[in-house]
Amino acid sequence: MLLKFPKDQDGQQILKAGNTHFAMLKQRSMADKRTIFLKENVIIFVLSGYKLLHFDQQTVKAEAGSLLLMKRGFYVMSDFVEEGLQFKSLLLYFSDELLRRFLHKFNYITSQKAATTDHLVIPINPLMEAFREQYTHYFHQEPATLSALLPVKLYELFLLLLATPQQSTILAFLQQIVYAQPQDLAFMVRQHLFQPLTLEEMARLSGRSLASFKRDFQQQFHTSPRKWINEQRLSYAHTLLQTTPLQVAEIALSCGFESTSHFIRIFKQTYGATPNHTRAKKAMI
Repeated sequence: MLLKFPKDQDGQQILKAGNTHFAMLKQRSMADKRTIFLKENVIIFVLSGYKLLHFDQQTVKAEAGSLLLMKRGFYVMSDFVEEGLQFKSLLLYFSDELLRRFLHKFNYITSQKAATTDHLVIPINPLMEAFREQYTHYFHQEPATLSALLPVKLYELFLLLLATPQQSTILAFLQQIVYAQPQDLAFMVRQHLFQPLTLEEMARLSGRSLASFKRDFQQQFHTSPRKWINEQRLSYAHTLLQTTPLQVAEIALSCGFESTSHFIRIFKQTYGATPNHTRAKKAMI
């Protein structure tokens, strides 16, 4: 199952302003490996244990005493702890727009050498450690001005990061988030076709607004994104029904449908029969 963050999560402490997630204080007592989709960019302070990012060619380790900068997107991650302890981390989410305002406010708009990575691991210095300690107090006692403080605290952390010896690398990383050219739309959509993403999530992943995504998609595919994506997913589901013993719920999930009932409904609308009836007719042939 694909996990999406940020989100409201039972057992975890969350800081929000309205519907916007700013931070999560995360604790885990068991190690596991999972695929996640970051809907927003994130800065992760590792407090205890360590985190692994798994890529095709390498595995990156971030442990206590470091922080991790990650662009929104897909990651395969593992959290590890010593036996009897917990993995703990502080996650601070930030949008492209908030970062854009920061770069313009403090005149960090002179282009740096382009960053080529989706993540950075940065050692924590005493100032960043003091920031982290002070920030965690907000989870236990929220001031009345919290919604105004949270964006300002992100500005503070950006400034602390840009005062480190890794300034040029970090600035290039931040600038690429804001100023990168939109991704090739057709490649991006086909790459993530069977992930359970909303149109808005696909649009943001491609570096576009939802309106721009729909417009560019219409120009390239000559139909709406929802119609084309559903057609591709349902066609694949039809093939799986006829060639595999997978349960209907498993096929729905494999084709990007988080709701089995929604999958069954639109499958019947398209093929004139439910998935189970379609499979049964195939077996009788």
